[in-house]
Amino acid sequence: MNLAPSEVILVAVALTIAGCEAAAKHDPTPHEFGLIDQASMVQSGKSERIELTRTVVKDDDLAALGGLVYLRSYLHEFLIDDARSRVTAIGLAHLAGSSHLNHLRLRGSGCDDAALAEIARFHELRILNVPRGEFTDVGLASLASLMQLEQLRFGSPYVTDAGIKSLHALPELKRVHLIGAPLTDASLAELATIEQLESLYVDDIPFSDAAWDELFRTREKLGRPLHVHIDEAHHDRDPHRHEH
Repeated sequence: MNLAPSEVILVAVALTIAGCEAAAKHDPTPHEFGLIDQASMVQSGKSERIELTRTVVKDDDLAALGGLVYLRSYLHEFLIDDARSRVTAIGLAHLAGSSHLNHLRLRGSGCDDAALAEIARFHELRILNVPRGEFTDVGLASLASLMQLEQLRFGSPYVTDAGIKSLHALPELKRVHLIGAPLTDASLAELATIEQLESLYVDDIPFSDAAWDELFRTREKLGRPLHVHIDEAHHDRDPHRHEH
């Protein structure tokens, strides 16, 4: 069958479209709504979460949320996962008044002392995850106002043993995950005496074997077993140890 040039072009276009549609059906990466689209869904009461896994978010992006009055009433979870993101106190200020925010995750940079002071205003926060923090002991101490905080995961090259002492001020703290902070065995001794603590994960912090032994002895005396992970593996003395 001989086709005219114009017909050949139409057939090629049709095959291209069909191929794109087939690829889209098998695309393993689901579509991600942007920040404004997700914020609008929260604003309208259709969602309680903003979650961006592949979108870079900066302070200027959050400025666009300032006019969404009802966003602050309905937003429960704000999760930013792209490590290239940078959200500072300036950006977080645009979420001020989010009275029901209970889960905050910022995997990018920018979380310094000023940012933690801003986060401390989210009084219903239960989960805080800031693995690439830039804050000091002063910033960590500002979280004392989060009386409902249950889970804290953080990393910062500026937090010392003195900062870990401030975690005693969090009455509901049950799960702690420390990442690469310059801590000594003294911090492990502090954590051991937080009675309500149930789970402790530690990555890239070389606590000594003696310090770990002392932690487990302290927990036994308190009658409070502790689930312990070190560098993604169960501690040998973890009472809840199991195969992954």
